[in-house]
Amino acid sequence: MEPLTREHVFGQWVSKVGLDLSPVQHWAGPLNGLPRNMGRQPPYRQTVKNFCASCNNGWMSRLEVVAQRVLTPLILGSRGTIAPEDQALIAMWAEKTALTAMLLSSEEQRKSGYGLPPSVYKAFHECRDQMRPLDTSRFWVGRYEGAERQAACQVTPLTVRIPGIPEAPVPQGYAITLVLGALLLHGLFFTMSAWEVDTTMELEMPRLWPSDVPIPWPGGQPCTESSYPRLASGKMLRSTVEPVEIRAWARATSVPQSRFVAGKVRVPALCGRHFFSYPTALLEEAHRGRFYAFVSGCDCPQAYFLHTESESVRFKAAGAADGISQMYEDLAGEELFIPDQAGAFPCKRLPSGS
Repeated sequence: MEPLTREHVFGQWVSKVGLDLSPVQHWAGPLNGLPRNMGRQPPYRQTVKNFCASCNNGWMSRLEVVAQRVLTPLILGSRGTIAPEDQALIAMWAEKTALTAMLLSSEEQRKSGYGLPPSVYKAFHECRDQMRPLDTSRFWVGRYEGAERQAACQVTPLTVRIPGIPEAPVPQGYAITLVLGALLLHGLFFTMSAWEVDTTMELEMPRLWPSDVPIPWPGGQPCTESSYPRLASGKMLRSTVEPVEIRAWARATSVPQSRFVAGKVRVPALCGRHFFSYPTALLEEAHRGRFYAFVSGCDCPQAYFLHTESESVRFKAAGAADGISQMYEDLAGEELFIPDQAGAFPCKRLPSGS
């Protein structure tokens, strides 16, 4: 058995194309849990030690060569065209990058079920001779116009839902979203061909795979900061088969149900034993596309730093009250006070598109 070697999540070439290399905060972890803080460091240096030398220096290296040639101008925002002979390789590169990024999560998180099953990595490895993505894959390519992330990778477990049939106990597919500069790649693959469903994507970006025609870039509607959470959560994927739906796998993506209590939204805390509340006015603002950051806590004692989103609140950090308060203070923007029964609820409006 060959010794394992280190592989970059994003190829080393990405750090040389002209993107901003200023240090940024890095995180990795489950979708609705607290991510692992990987420190503040220059981008594109993250590596995992899970691949043998022959793969790393062979077919995986060939993918990076093609990706560098084809994707560099798109990452920098220049118009371009992806030729038919490059499309399978770019889709395979996107899939390889996502599978590699999933290995950044901690061993504890992977043991608890966050991550892709080994069978997916085995099936992907078997694609190396054909140099194409998993047979059950679809990919779209588009433009990213957000200002808050220069690079991102998110994988969301999916299920194929049929009315009257309970959700599957395991994911039946995975949505993949990659952002690099101005480039966005979005796709999905099903774990078995039996679960394959013809699928369209809400932003009407051109299909990268399968395709046999040149693809001009950019095309379709751009993805913004405000639309990114829906896209990355698989909520813009549409089944063309009625009444079948493609949805995020609830066990991985859903937080415990919140309730309305005394004019506030009552939310279960991460500890699982306590609750906190925030004004319904923030929920109404979220429905209008305006999002806020605020601090709350529970009786553990534990403090939480949260952002509102279109359909929920997301835990951004948890810890001692002093540290969480400092994160809130360091957030740019004017502090607002929302009237509630306790007097006034402090929060900060997130930048447009956040």
